Amino acid sequence: MRRWWPRSLFGQLALLHIAIALAAAGTLPVAVGALLHRVARHYQHEVLHQQAQRVADRLSADRGDARRALASVDLLAGGLALAIVDGGRHVLAARGATVPGAVPLVSRPELVRLGRVAVLSRPMDAGRWIVVSQDSTAPEVVTDDIVTTFLKRFVLLLLPFVMLGPLAAAWLTRGIRARMRRAAQTAAAIGPRALDRRLPQGTLPVEIEPLAAATNEALDRLEQAFAAQAAFAADVAHELRTPLATIRLRADAVTDAAARAALLQQVDRAARVIAQLLSLADLERPVQDDGAAVDLGALAEEVVAERAPAVLASGRTIALQVDGAVTIPGQRAAITLALENLIDNAVRHTPAGARITVVAGPGARLCVGDDGAAIAPERLVKMRERFWKGEARSGGSGLGLSIVARIAAAHGGALTLAPGEDGRGLRACLELAEQK
Repeated sequence: MRRWWPRSLFGQLALLHIAIALAAAGTLPVAVGALLHRVARHYQHEVLHQQAQRVADRLSADRGDARRALASVDLLAGGLALAIVDGGRHVLAARGATVPGAVPLVSRPELVRLGRVAVLSRPMDAGRWIVVSQDSTAPEVVTDDIVTTFLKRFVLLLLPFVMLGPLAAAWLTRGIRARMRRAAQTAAAIGPRALDRRLPQGTLPVEIEPLAAATNEALDRLEQAFAAQAAFAADVAHELRTPLATIRLRADAVTDAAARAALLQQVDRAARVIAQLLSLADLERPVQDDGAAVDLGALAEEVVAERAPAVLASGRTIALQVDGAVTIPGQRAAITLALENLIDNAVRHTPAGARITVVAGPGARLCVGDDGAAIAPERLVKMRERFWKGEARSGGSGLGLSIVARIAAAHGGALTLAPGEDGRGLRACLELAEQK
């Protein structure tokens, strides 16, 4: 597409109508003027022929007396000159202005224009010709004046229509653009929290209605697939709970302490994966506010207090820092789950002796950082992918950070991952929207 051609529909229509208006303003007066001049000349030629015929008829009646014939002929229009000449171009009789000397004298009627003068020569008997001419510049000739006056008034009449066309197109396009903007705003609002919204139909132009209908049908299929996926994950997780509970009971009966510990560890890992699957399936549905405000500072204190014994027992330390945390509307249980996942993730992937720091604030932010091993930048990009596990993540299921990212998105925010202080460890921040 050429650079001068605008991409917007409004710009294209406006440019097109302006070009058409300019072309019409330039060509219509010229075309109309040429047509009017042609009609005027045709009228003039008819007058000359009729005048020559009258002279010929009068000559016949006056028995060839040229002077008498010309004197008794009525002039049909102003500016006419009559003459009867012989083959040597000698004027035998004349009436009116001087007859041009360059008039052709041939055996048939001949009409020529000599500048502003139209001349008709018509052969007669005995080597004589009737010459009729009309000077267009003569005051009596009004044909050209009529044409000139008409063209001026036609241009004045044409200008409002030339200007009205682009203005009408701009008004119509503005209305279409407003309807398209409202449809775009509706489409932009469709997401996991609003899967039931659809593009408006019946208000868009007929040419765009099929696109809106096809988009709504695609959204219907997407909503159904979304619900089926969430239901499938929840059903599978629920079905696995009972077998795991049975396996745990059997594992407790194993007499070998080492085998029992290893078996219980695997069972606990499977139970954790199932719990995360249930949480993830629940989050695939729109997160609804429970009507209560969530104090992020108080929530962080509760989670750290609950997780601190297990963290300390694992040989790591945990600290809490509240720095201007705010209260936001949201789902307290979901935010709690997200912070717990971040802390558990830090515990699983740091060595003994590592320090874990939880920071609430400033604003609607919850961050968990550690001073573990440095993480390559390319791994930071993949860590939020569902079920992805790196070399150092063999003990996890790859769902923790995915669940945190989903909770952040459901609350209008995002999960950010960055290296910790001095390039060591990981700093994961749950960014939430302060207002919905």
